[in-house]
Amino acid sequence: MTVAEVNVVAQAFHEGVAARDADALTALYHEDARFLAPGMEPAEGQDAIRTAMQALLDMGASSLDIEPVDIREAGDLTVEYGRYRLGMEPPGAEAVTDAGKYIVVHETRDDGGTKILFDCFNSNAQPAA
Repeated sequence: MTVAEVNVVAQAFHEGVAARDADALTALYHEDARFLAPGMEPAEGQDAIRTAMQALLDMGASSLDIEPVDIREAGDLTVEYGRYRLGMEPPGAEAVTDAGKYIVVHETRDDGGTKILFDCFNSNAQPAA
């Protein structure tokens, strides 16, 4: 997977969050993918990922900027490390921006399709006491 291809996926995340489109975000993942968001149970498979994405959107996720920092290929896997900025506009609360880091593993399957297999991210902020 090239840097340009990783950047296309990053842009798709940006657009999916801006459009509040859980289906578009879920389409970036393989059927057997795992989405590991902080403060949530692991989402395993596209149905669970769609539910998790919708929950994040319902909590007020309104913008997402992804900056891939390091991309490494190993056969059919591409490991991506990067930084993110997530804009949140929670209903009835003040807007906030969260900054953090992530690891994404993309996998190219026999059909030639490349999608996300594992996605894990967490905030740089200290947990609330």
